[in-house]
Amino acid sequence: MAKKFPYSRNQARKTIVYGAFKGMGDLLCAAPVIASELSRGRAIKLLLFPGSALSGFVKLLDFGQNSHNLSSFQLPASGSLTKRLSFLRQMASFQADLVWISPHASREASSWKIPLLLWLVKKLCWPSAVLAGAWDERLSTLFDIRVPLDRSLPLALREWVAYSHVGDSFGQFPGFVPFIESITIHKKCPPTYDLLIAPGANAANRLWPLPHYVSLVQMIPPEYRIAVVGLPSDIEKMRQVLPKNRRIELLTGTLEEAISLIAQSGVILSMDSGNAHFANALNTPGIALFGKADPASIIPETGTIRPFYEKKFPCQPCNRAYCSQPQVYCMDSIPPEAVAKALVRLLQNTSPVIR
Repeated sequence: MAKKFPYSRNQARKTIVYGAFKGMGDLLCAAPVIASELSRGRAIKLLLFPGSALSGFVKLLDFGQNSHNLSSFQLPASGSLTKRLSFLRQMASFQADLVWISPHASREASSWKIPLLLWLVKKLCWPSAVLAGAWDERLSTLFDIRVPLDRSLPLALREWVAYSHVGDSFGQFPGFVPFIESITIHKKCPPTYDLLIAPGANAANRLWPLPHYVSLVQMIPPEYRIAVVGLPSDIEKMRQVLPKNRRIELLTGTLEEAISLIAQSGVILSMDSGNAHFANALNTPGIALFGKADPASIIPETGTIRPFYEKKFPCQPCNRAYCSQPQVYCMDSIPPEAVAKALVRLLQNTSPVIR
């Protein structure tokens, strides 16, 4: 049974330590809770993994008029005593009331280091704070509050429902927090590209084999304008394999520019990655390829992104951070022909583009 955190809307502003995030999709899915707490005058201290683009990503979300109460801190890099001490000094510079461990990771991929670290920081810096998280997190015996959790729910709804056990009742899930206007304004214009391919993901067992893109592109009718977006390393790999007889734009750039491209596209092909969540938030239709995870536990059924998932192997869904098989069978076996057919169907249903 979950114990309620003693909040009151009439109390002075509370400070909530919220973490820890490695992926932008995970943070986007937690954003509705963060925005709700900010709207109540509470201060949010986000904990982000080092070496990520998350600090820049936070600035691309419209958290409303109380966004000045949102600040972020990087977790200390492992093995660096200097950075660990610096992190502790930062945490000691404010008094936290609630420490919430986001349940975005699967049980199989969840970390024991984060609960242990935050328990230690709480003991050293915020002795009166409440440490809360899902009952099935690793080392959850350290928590003051262990909340019930249904990990079969899509990420954003999972976060909303789980957090409702430690605060005031939030009511119905409000949907994604919008991006800033410089991104969403592109939705008011005709699409620049008919199909945007986003091949990147932050784990090797979420990637589709490069040769499949060659087959896919050859099956997309030539009248559709295709672009590929990704990190420079992703773009270079695609440049080496994509057919030269199709005019395909290969695009990279800032994080804001990359997300804006999703808003500027008619249809997107994504992996099980942040791009699928971005497209849902921007109401851009598309297909996302899943292998290691059941898409019902990642994205909403009512979103604009349709999952492509075939459960062919006994290890599916494994929800692991790393594949345990000789090769990533679940992703490698997704047929380009079926993906192309689904994409063409979406392209045909998209409003005609003025060329």
